[in-house]
Amino acid sequence: MQTLLFAFAHPDDESFACGGTLARIHAEEKGRAILYCATRGEAGSPGSPPLCTKDELGDYRERELRRAATLLGIDEVFLRDFGDGQLSKIPLEQLTADLARLLDQVNPDAVITFPPHGISGHPDHRVIQAAVTKAVEASARAASIRLYRVVLPESANPVEGVHYTPVDEITHRVDVSPYRRVMMEALKAHQTQHASIAQVFPGVLKSQWEHLHRTEFFQSVHSWKSIPRGSLL
Repeated sequence: MQTLLFAFAHPDDESFACGGTLARIHAEEKGRAILYCATRGEAGSPGSPPLCTKDELGDYRERELRRAATLLGIDEVFLRDFGDGQLSKIPLEQLTADLARLLDQVNPDAVITFPPHGISGHPDHRVIQAAVTKAVEASARAASIRLYRVVLPESANPVEGVHYTPVDEITHRVDVSPYRRVMMEALKAHQTQHASIAQVFPGVLKSQWEHLHRTEFFQSVHSWKSIPRGSLL
């Protein structure tokens, strides 16, 4: 059974970016899914009305993340505290070294992270993908680790501030249509982030899962011009 490591910056990134893929891995026993989250999301919103104080937000979002991870069937969560909104202020080598140690620990067959633009352009998203890429490339197993970026195709309905990837650069598509209810529940687990959820996934907070996307898209880092051997799942 293969091991897949998903590496992101914030609690909720996993549900926003590829919750359907994570749910499918669990439901179809496609492998062991491990999540690395670099921050506790303490710089985000506590909700409106607030569900906690700003001082409590990191702990609150950790609980939200672990609830979403349980719903999605994630096997293990490695949550770090590098500082929400602060990843660009710490030495990249520090974050890369932490990820390198995790690669040695979990020995993944594939690693999934953001593309260089971070989809939303968030600086933390861009830093985490840079650190992940450097850690994989420096690994003694670099040649055998499949590295992917989760992306949005240019064919998607454009949203201001969101970065898209040309369709011909997308190497892998994962059908997540059977798992849209689970995707919805995982998104709803991030209660403090209800404003963002309502904006990105209209209707989800009213349990309207039918409008969620049916496909999640990935790009092989090694070569997007030809689909590499092997598969994401």
